Amino acid sequence: MIGGVRSHSSNAPIFIYGDADFAGEGDSMQSTSGFVVLDQYGTIVHWRSQRQKTMAKSTADAEFNATAFAVEKAIWLQKLQEGLYGRGNGSEEEEGRLLVSVFNDNQACTASLTNGQSKPSARHVSVKYFWLRELVSDGDVDISYVETDPMIAAGLIKGSERANYKNFLTMLSLSI
Repeated sequence: MIGGVRSHSSNAPIFIYGDADFAGEGDSMQSTSGFVVLDQYGTIVHWRSQRQKTMAKSTADAEFNATAFAVEKAIWLQKLQEGLYGRGNGSEEEEGRLLVSVFNDNQACTASLTNGQSKPSARHVSVKYFWLRELVSDGDVDISYVETDPMIAAGLIKGSERANYKNFLTMLSLSI
C-alpha cells in the first residue's frame, strides 16, 4: 500500500453501485438491472444495463437479481485484474480476497444480505440470494445501503428528465 491507496495488484478493491427497476418494462412487466463498477481511484471501469432474464415478484427480488448480476461482473473483473497484474503483494490471507464493495439503495436487500432477516420468495432468486449471502458472510463482498439520490446506477435503468440526466452525467464525471 502506497500513501493509503493500494498499488496495482490482484487485490485492489472494486466498488459497485447496483440498482433495479422493479417491473419497469410496461409490456412484459420485467425488471431492469443496472450497475456501475469503479476502481479504487473512482474511475468507471465497467457499466451495464439489461432487462432481467427472470421475473421478480417484489422490489427486493429485483434488487437481489441486480446485485447478483453486478457481483458476477465484479468477480470477473477481479479475476481479469489478477491475470493482468499477477498475485498481490499482501498477506496470504488477503491474497485470495475479492475486495468488492457493493452499494444498493434497497434497504430490504441490503439488510437481508448482511443479517439474513428475510429471504426471496422465488426459488430462482433464492439461488442468487444464498450465493450472495455466502460471499457477504465470508467477507469477500461488503454490501452497504446508499440513498437513492447518490445512486449512480439509477441513471442506467430509469427514464429521466433532462435535469436528472445532467445530474447522472455529473456523477459519472461526464458532461454534455
